[in-house]
Formats: sequence, C-alpha cells, structure tokens
Amino acid sequence: MPYPAGHREEVKQKIIASARRLFNRGGFEGVSITEIMRGADLTHGGFYSYFHSKGDLYAEVMNCFLPIRTGKAAGKEFAWTFRRRTLAHKW
Repeated sequence: MPYPAGHREEVKQKIIASARRLFNRGGFEGVSITEIMRGADLTHGGFYSYFHSKGDLYAEVMNCFLPIRTGKAAGKEFAWTFRRRTLAHKW
C-alpha cells in the first residue's frame, strides 16, 4: 500500500525538527545520526533516503533560520555554500 500524499515531507520535517533540537543542545559534532533519528522516532537506515550526510541535514536546519527564502533554488544554493564552507573549515 502506498504512503499517503505528503508522507515523505512529513518524515523529512520530523528529522529536521529532531536535528534542530539536538544540534541546539550538543552542537554539530556532539550529535550522531542515530540520535537524530531516534529523536524523530525513525530508524537510522532511513536517514540516507532524505539526506546525503549529516552536513546536508545541518545545512537544511540552518535554512530554517533564514528570514527570507526566495524559493527552492535559493535554499539549495545556501546549502551548497554552507556545506562547502563547513567542509573547508578545520574543526
């Protein structure tokens, strides 16, 4: 039986909400994908159906804090720029 319309977006938003809470408490390095998925009441294996990496998820979480978004392309550009700068930074 297929999932209802909107199911995929609802699940993605649950993951983002869980990550936002946990990143706020523990920072990027202090939180694992397993913890994020557990906080969303999902299995770890499903993570990669929604995000390529924890860095991609972090960029998506940061998009939630941008005051103005001018469409999907703007969010993707921010995610790419943020990911590139994050990976270039030596933690």
